[in-house]
Amino acid sequence: MTVSHSVLVVDDDKDIRDLLHKLFLAEGYRCSVAGNGDEMFARLAQERFDLILLDVMMPGRDGFELCRTLQSDPAMPPVIMLTAKDEEIDRVVGLELGADDYIVKPFGRRELMARVKVVFRRVQSSHRRVSGVKGNFLFGGWCFRPAQMELVDAESAVVPLSSSETELLLAFVQNPQIPLSRDRLLDLTKGRSVAPFDRSIDSHISRLRRKLRDDAKQPEIIKTSWGKGYIFTFAVESV
Repeated sequence: MTVSHSVLVVDDDKDIRDLLHKLFLAEGYRCSVAGNGDEMFARLAQERFDLILLDVMMPGRDGFELCRTLQSDPAMPPVIMLTAKDEEIDRVVGLELGADDYIVKPFGRRELMARVKVVFRRVQSSHRRVSGVKGNFLFGGWCFRPAQMELVDAESAVVPLSSSETELLLAFVQNPQIPLSRDRLLDLTKGRSVAPFDRSIDSHISRLRRKLRDDAKQPEIIKTSWGKGYIFTFAVESV
């Protein structure tokens, strides 16, 4: 069996860690485990992973706090959050923090593997889309560098972007000053058929607005067009 990806399972429950470790090995993945945030970061310092399965309810630093820390580094791998709580607010919080998916315990083997494969397909598709873009984009004093996954402001300060933020901003700068519905944005980024929650685009836009220092209450760069979606208001120059 060909090994294609490596996975890090972070869960304080040893039985779940052992179960998932055996499952991923049986499916042909490389898999390591960690029981808390400190062990997770120690593993990440030693080895590169393609995906992190991160439990929400852990003593000490919980999964939300750890996800927030992970997302501060755009080089970190995608994250699937695991939780025993099927609450919409928890799903929304996880997505707003940058998680790629959210799975409620208990889950079946087929569901887990299907969701893992979807995340890997998204990442590969994202890399293809971004790598196919030549040059940079200028707007409102910003320089967007898709290949580097970063923004540069007028004072040359660099703002790193996650892969999801890069894809979303790319969709906007390639379609400036026209309304883009949530469905259209999902098609242009992750693909509607694989988006786990309709709120995912809203969550990514909230994070992108913060990166662009766009006032969430009165945004000037990414405006909400009621009934139509979102509009990237600035003219864009390709360089």
